Amino acid sequence: MARTFEISVPDAQLRHLQQKLDTATFPDELDDADWDMGVPLDEMRRLISYWRDGFDWRQKERELNENLTQFIVPISVSGFGDLDIHCLHHTSQNTQAIPLLFIHGWPGSFLEATKLIPLLTRRDKAQPAFHLVAPSLPNFGFSSAVKKKGFGLVQYAEAMHNVMVALGYKEYVVQGGDWGSIIARVMANRYSDHIKAVHLNFLPVALPYPWRSPLVFLRSLFTIPFSPDDKAHLAATRDYLTQGNAYMRQQETRPQTLGYALQDSPVALLAWIYDKLHSWSDSYPWTDDEILTWVSIYCFSTAGPAASVRIYYEAARNDSTATAPGMSTIDVISKPTPSNVKLSVAQFKTELIRVPMLWTGLAGSVVRAREFDCGGHFAAWEVPDLLADDLKNFLGRNGQAYGAVSGKDGY
Repeated sequence: MARTFEISVPDAQLRHLQQKLDTATFPDELDDADWDMGVPLDEMRRLISYWRDGFDWRQKERELNENLTQFIVPISVSGFGDLDIHCLHHTSQNTQAIPLLFIHGWPGSFLEATKLIPLLTRRDKAQPAFHLVAPSLPNFGFSSAVKKKGFGLVQYAEAMHNVMVALGYKEYVVQGGDWGSIIARVMANRYSDHIKAVHLNFLPVALPYPWRSPLVFLRSLFTIPFSPDDKAHLAATRDYLTQGNAYMRQQETRPQTLGYALQDSPVALLAWIYDKLHSWSDSYPWTDDEILTWVSIYCFSTAGPAASVRIYYEAARNDSTATAPGMSTIDVISKPTPSNVKLSVAQFKTELIRVPMLWTGLAGSVVRAREFDCGGHFAAWEVPDLLADDLKNFLGRNGQAYGAVSGKDGY
């Protein structure tokens, strides 16, 4: 039975953080380094000073508790026992509202869904309404920690599905970016009787080699040379894979080593996350309060910030010792989702991995694909109106997945 929840960080944790911030030390930096080598020193000094002397977590905590409807949903995951999953659950007054599961990634959290709540749940005769469920993944936010090795993508998918079932949603749709996109595709493969449509704003796919996707390969031959947009997408993806994913290699190979810094040093945690908030967004004007609230969720998380990066380690492996057959990230992006699950792809301007639109069909039954000339990796936070409208157009009247959930058309 789900129980109501409010965020309440113990005073001892706040005092401990204050002590850490009081004794923070900083490295030097090269002249005129700017962002070329990471977060600039003056940015870190300013943020740490504000975190120490001006940022009011208790005020942010009150705001979150006043504005968000939060629950702890007890579930079980095969081979891993019982877990408590923290989630936002905002229902619409519209009885025909469509159940929507929003899945975050790293370094995101349930916070990413908060701007979507008023856009998706309000009653509107012209557009569909949704019941929005935004859990904290296990090891993130205020959900349980998992201490047993082997909790991979299949287990994350099972956890998210079990949350929806526990809340009474036997059929639903999913929206995901970052790890949420990967987990949503695992869920579509494993729970296609329940998941009726999936909206993705992050779409890594396996390259269309001729023996893997002959039709896409042949069609690609006839479109070569690629359009300027396609060339730009491939160049951006190449830059990310060659210049921007060292963090991923560290987190999928030695998460424990990195974890000591993230757990012990708020300076290290802030730098590690802020680097991604800045470099992965489309010139979004992050405020200091936004940055520090975002990072504080990791700092005060139930499992601790080190636990959040273990998903990279587990997802890089196909653990044959797991109770359920495993799926690595490579497995997921190489396997199309079932044809009965309708997919929609929204590709934003500065997403980390962007593919030619022709290739989106490699993910499965893609019935809608759109590109946007603004927005980055954190689309739900940066451009919530665009993301919400694309969801509504996908699932609303005249949309490609209208009426996908039995008896729930959103109107």
